[in-house]
Amino acid sequence: METIYSNPLHIELSGPKLFVDGRDHAPSVRKLSELGDVMLNDIEVEKHGDIIMYYMFRNIDGKNGLRYDITLIPGKKIMGECAKTYGHCHPIAEGKLTYPEIYQVLEGNAVFILQTESRSKGTDVSVIDAKKGDILLIPPNHCHVSINPGNEKLLLGNLVADDFESDYRIFKTNRGAAYYYMENGALVHNTNYFIGKMERIRPKEMNGRYGFSCTDILREFHSNPGKFEFLKKPSLL
Repeated sequence: METIYSNPLHIELSGPKLFVDGRDHAPSVRKLSELGDVMLNDIEVEKHGDIIMYYMFRNIDGKNGLRYDITLIPGKKIMGECAKTYGHCHPIAEGKLTYPEIYQVLEGNAVFILQTESRSKGTDVSVIDAKKGDILLIPPNHCHVSINPGNEKLLLGNLVADDFESDYRIFKTNRGAAYYYMENGALVHNTNYFIGKMERIRPKEMNGRYGFSCTDILREFHSNPGKFEFLKKPSLL
């Protein structure tokens, strides 16, 4: 049993099982067959088996219209492509701004692909490399996918507003994000997208553009929940 947090909640991980204050917290899962339409290659599920690609432990904690989740992405490679989430966008929260989100790398290493859409200028892409302890703001109007580039598990915590449904249509229509991340670290362009700008940065650079900083999402959410009101009202950023 691996202890992820001792306080403000006691969170432990045993294989793919997560325990919160001693209770087994049941996950939702995504299987390989559900990711076939966002991967680089056509996947023969019969060959690989309909394996679980990632586990989503939702509503581990919550208050004031926000919820804290944990996602476990095992270190798998499928036909050379690294394990990843399906990818999603958020709906409008206010004005022309969509709901933002915050991620923290609890274990392992992560690559996040953030993308924005402009009919006239194409898709702008930010590829963000993150290590254990790093925290990343997903700004308003950015769709995103989370990737495990390694062979060990990736454990992510996230905080987000709890009153909307994620939108997967762009990723489904375009067969994934603007780039596929391969096991050798190569980024393969998804030709369904016209790329406007592409950058590769660290989480602090993205956070700094919005004046955001945080040392631990779960602990600060407990000690100062008002700090995260911008997750419901992005105009506060």
